[in-house]
Amino acid sequence: MVEAAISLPLIILTAMLLVRAFTFYLEILNTSLSEHMEALERWDDYSGTGMQVYRNTREVKLLRGGVLLFDASKKINTKAYMLNEDLMVRASEVFK
Repeated sequence: MVEAAISLPLIILTAMLLVRAFTFYLEILNTSLSEHMEALERWDDYSGTGMQVYRNTREVKLLRGGVLLFDASKKINTKAYMLNEDLMVRASEVFK
């Protein structure tokens, strides 16, 4: 009985921390995916001259709580090169 009273709360706290860590990594994955989709949409809409660089930074935070004594966070940097493919094709036709 005494052994269960000591070990059971530790097992429950460890399981809850693993669930929180798993959801934190899923949130990182979801944020990375949305950033990638945003960069692709910007590239599709780009009609400027030549090339432009798309940069964006987002931060995902896991707030402190339970046995976690610090705030965990992950900074996601997105960098994409947007090219105007139509302009490049027409320019290559001119130089042939």
